[in-house]
Amino acid sequence: MALIQEFGYAVYGVTDLDPAVEFFRTVCQLEVSERRDDVVFLTGDTRHAWLRLERRPQPGLIRLGFRAKDADALSEITMRLEDEGVQWTDGGTLREDRIDNSIRFRTPQNFEVELYEEQVVLPASPAPARGLQAVLHTVVFVDDVVAGRDFWKRTMDFRRSDQIEDLVVFLRCGNGYHHSIGLAKGEPGRLDHVCLLADDIDTVVRFRNHARAHNIKAEDPVRHTASGSVSVYLEEPMLGIGIEICTGHDVITDESYNGRLLKAGPLTVDRWSGGFPDATPPGMVFGRGGGTTAGDLASRADG
Repeated sequence: MALIQEFGYAVYGVTDLDPAVEFFRTVCQLEVSERRDDVVFLTGDTRHAWLRLERRPQPGLIRLGFRAKDADALSEITMRLEDEGVQWTDGGTLREDRIDNSIRFRTPQNFEVELYEEQVVLPASPAPARGLQAVLHTVVFVDDVVAGRDFWKRTMDFRRSDQIEDLVVFLRCGNGYHHSIGLAKGEPGRLDHVCLLADDIDTVVRFRNHARAHNIKAEDPVRHTASGSVSVYLEEPMLGIGIEICTGHDVITDESYNGRLLKAGPLTVDRWSGGFPDATPPGMVFGRGGGTTAGDLASRADG
């Protein structure tokens, strides 16, 4: 049985709070659920926070939050952490963090994780209806992808959905989505991106066009071989935080599924990147400049 139900939120430090908040409000269409002097909570539905921004002297990932199945799951995880020699403390509070029954610990992959039983729910979403359904997953850099994978499996019962050689591993939890966290080879503890789940491809492309209209870097859509999702990636201009907007993300219902060990390459990142093969036989040229034309081939097929 899965111990963790879903990815809940990311907490990120920023040196200049107002422009960062404005980016997530204007470009990502999230809305402020609560603001204090040095802390802003943003959400896209009735959950109190998908993202928490804190004013800090140095920018960077502060922690990642995941919702546990229940109190028993949290107790089980604390015992496993102790067996691993990982110290943990009580986590955030209702008054300060809008969560209840939580723990915090620092992973061997050099970033902090918060596991909680409940998060405050708002009476109604403050965010505009833009086709966003959830904060889906995050990808963080680690120095050893395989060691990171094994730690998350042993301590929190995450399951591998797919792995790209020793470069990236995708791990899923109770909600069944292909991954709630990805661990990628790179500078340990640095956030690569947070993914927001959209209702359809129209919403995904609208977000890309909306970002470009605001002079924000926004890539063309890709279809991932691992998760099957169609995504666009936006980039927060000051911090370089990636925001993925995706749809069609695979849901895995077989708990025993252990995924594929995929070959690294462009087609794994984007199965559309290969285009179409050249089906024209060697020496045959279509067009008016001589050789065989499409009309010639059609007439031969007819006769």
